[in-house]
Amino acid sequence: MHSMKTIRQSFVFGHPILSHDCCSSNIQFVALLLPFLCSLTSAGAQENFDTIEPRWKQLSQAYGFLLGQQASLELVEKKFPNLAMEAKEAWFVFNSTALGECVKGVEEELAHELGAKWPEFKEYISMQMNDHLGMNDLTLQQASEFIAEVRRRAKGDMPETIRSALLSAHPRYSKNPELELSEGWKQTFRTKDHPKAKGLDFSISVPASWSKGEGNRPNIIQVFRSGCGHGPILCSLMVKAITQPLGYSPTKQELKELFQPDVLKQTVPEGGKLIVARELVLEGYPAGMLVYDITQQRLDFTINVRMTQFVIFHQNSMILIHFAVSKQPDTSETLDQLYQRFQPLFKLVANTLVINDRYK
Repeated sequence: MHSMKTIRQSFVFGHPILSHDCCSSNIQFVALLLPFLCSLTSAGAQENFDTIEPRWKQLSQAYGFLLGQQASLELVEKKFPNLAMEAKEAWFVFNSTALGECVKGVEEELAHELGAKWPEFKEYISMQMNDHLGMNDLTLQQASEFIAEVRRRAKGDMPETIRSALLSAHPRYSKNPELELSEGWKQTFRTKDHPKAKGLDFSISVPASWSKGEGNRPNIIQVFRSGCGHGPILCSLMVKAITQPLGYSPTKQELKELFQPDVLKQTVPEGGKLIVARELVLEGYPAGMLVYDITQQRLDFTINVRMTQFVIFHQNSMILIHFAVSKQPDTSETLDQLYQRFQPLFKLVANTLVINDRYK
């Protein structure tokens, strides 16, 4: 009888070799799924995210939105003294939220992005705002409706692009990224009826400031990027269907065997350096966590990336939540420092996984 070590060593370049005298179902199950897990690991490392809008433009639109809101409330106070208290209260409510706390962060980032042009740009936006409001013949009803709208904005009811840009510049969230999600600023993606989901219905939640888009590769359902598309985190959601013998369903023990550290570390792509391989539980299912470093070639330059992935098996499919972090050119943070800062967020996102068809 082949040992577990012998069976695992047979996976050269992801091709399983099973001996007829191998009678361990656990070993056969691991042998069946390991190549698929390897392929998912490699696919996640190669996915890319294309940013459309420049960062300075995202921030300037958000900044103009905030300045316009403040100037409009001041106009309401001046033109309708009987609404002055309501206008002040609405402004206080907005400023007390995470969105109101973003003003300082937006200004600091714009100053960094625009450099010496920032003072001139700031003055230009203020002048444009004042000119626009000066031409606005505001009625009492419009003033009352605007105050109510500001209160709704405090709860996040505003254009998604503005909300994302604001939250992406939040000072507290920049230092502790997991706070954005834990404080309720999130977006939830559900795979129901998605053509790449292989019939699975599950969902995860990520920070509201992350940009999102369709994956480029066959098994990659959705791709997210932090910082409104400009941040250091790239997250991809993947599903790979596994062909199994008719009527066969793996036991919990077989699943636990698949996610043992000794098995997980075999899925690190060639050239990768293992950091962490760990068994854990997601949504009540045995699961695995794998962290490794790898160097990627992009055009004429190379980039060092730390990969963190969470993987589970459900209804004959592998589900993988994959995070990639790379060192930013204008910061001194190392990959280790980036990993320590973002690891709590990665775990928090993974823990939001809900397999909806479990509850039907």
